[in-house]
Amino acid sequence: MNEKRTFNKRFSSCQSTVARGFTLIELVIVMVIVAIGVALAAPSYQDIIERRHTTAKAENLAAFMAYARSEAVKRNKQVSVSLVRTSANEWCIGITDLTTACNCKTDATQCVINGVEKTLTSATQTRSNMSTAPVDTTFVFDPVRGTKIAADLSDHIYALQSDNGNWEISIVVGATGRVRLCNSDSGKKIPGFESC
Repeated sequence: MNEKRTFNKRFSSCQSTVARGFTLIELVIVMVIVAIGVALAAPSYQDIIERRHTTAKAENLAAFMAYARSEAVKRNKQVSVSLVRTSANEWCIGITDLTTACNCKTDATQCVINGVEKTLTSATQTRSNMSTAPVDTTFVFDPVRGTKIAADLSDHIYALQSDNGNWEISIVVGATGRVRLCNSDSGKKIPGFESC
């Protein structure tokens, strides 16, 4: 009888030391499920990145325009804004407080505020295309009120579009000099912005 107890003790201690873990099949199944989840999420994640890049570039362009307006008021001097656009992928905007408007494409050294070059180019605004804008545009911010002085007092609209073409946002410079971001009437609206 004593022998039987010893055998049971030995047998029970062997069972408790058995290693627990995952089988190879269980690991493979989990890896397949994770791979399917990543494959489904990757396209929408890329779309989120494109939308964010487009929004960031538009905010940068709007800040550049607002800076030109604030410099006109601050210096009590007219500041001209010039856009030169050769294609959707190639454009530049320059601002200057000199008496004549600058051309950032031919001579960017003319685009200066207080001796410092001020240009914004498509090379620095990668991953977004200017889908609608006049080929060449120049207007001036008034130093007294910061209003826009131009032959045509209608809004100047610059639309940026994502590389994949799914998102578009417009930068509008109104007659009062106000710079704002809004969604154009296309079906490529970015959430969080009002319609133009």
